[in-house]
Amino acid sequence: FQAEIYHMYHFIHQYCTEPFTSTHPETLLNISSLLHNSISSCNVSDGISMANILYVLTKSASLLDANGTAKFALEKLRDRYITPQRRSNIGVEFLDIYAKSPDDNPEILPTCYKCGSTNPLIRASDAKLSADTAGMNDQCISCNHPFVRCFINFDVLPLIEFTPTKDIPHSKALELILKTQHDREFAFGLDTAANENDEDGLSTELFDACVLRSLNDKNLLDEDTNHKPVEVEFDSLSSLPRQDIFVIQAQRQMSMNAQASPSGVLAKESGEETECRFFKNVLPEIGIALCPNCHKFFHESDFEFEVLRTGGCPFCKFSDFDHHSYGHI
Repeated sequence: FQAEIYHMYHFIHQYCTEPFTSTHPETLLNISSLLHNSISSCNVSDGISMANILYVLTKSASLLDANGTAKFALEKLRDRYITPQRRSNIGVEFLDIYAKSPDDNPEILPTCYKCGSTNPLIRASDAKLSADTAGMNDQCISCNHPFVRCFINFDVLPLIEFTPTKDIPHSKALELILKTQHDREFAFGLDTAANENDEDGLSTELFDACVLRSLNDKNLLDEDTNHKPVEVEFDSLSSLPRQDIFVIQAQRQMSMNAQASPSGVLAKESGEETECRFFKNVLPEIGIALCPNCHKFFHESDFEFEVLRTGGCPFCKFSDFDHHSYGHI
């Protein structure tokens, strides 16, 4: 959690101390709002200035017509020390922002890909957090699904976390997803490549039914703030397209008796059950990369560009991609 906070704050520090920045306003808005929400709900950390975060939040929100968020940040800045030069800039921003509509531009608000709810940029500091957010106040206000973000521009990625039903071991779920195309066609009676669209439609229909059931269960237990992944049954697991699925192995399973496969999924040599976290890309046209070392997600094109530019993962600097995949399973 602290590493993620400092990684994000690096962009804030650059914006406040360097004369020029190549970071886009959308990225700065995502970072500053996420940092504000997370630090407000969980007090950290040495070397991090809330005044700097609020200043960047004000500037980026103003540029993107997130006027409600900009006003909120300006009000909070009144209680913080800022340099005379910045105070002068803020005075101009104050007049400009209060002459605009009091609402945020809906196009820049984060949307939950599980329930479709639009979420505010700024969260209540006393919001109850799901245990799965690891300290980040970054989950849907409606269904509690944690947002999965690209760790380059911090956009919300179209990933929904799921888990097999309790009667299906995770190792068996992996086997079902890793079935060959031929096996899947045989199971569903699809004997020609022309039926590929039908298979995709069936897969989507089965998974959507599981998501809907999960949302209905959440509504029945509305007082529960903990995130529960979508439970997926045998038929849906068997139909999931492998290219849309990402798997994260539990950290404690990465031991000497684990062997890495080319797909990045660890195969246990012993009979011990493997625990995994499963994610489905619900917008397959958006390419997604998963670092096999730090398990952070990225837009695929941005990730590949940064690996070529810097030689490693933008977050953890892992570079051995000759032997480890960074895509789907």
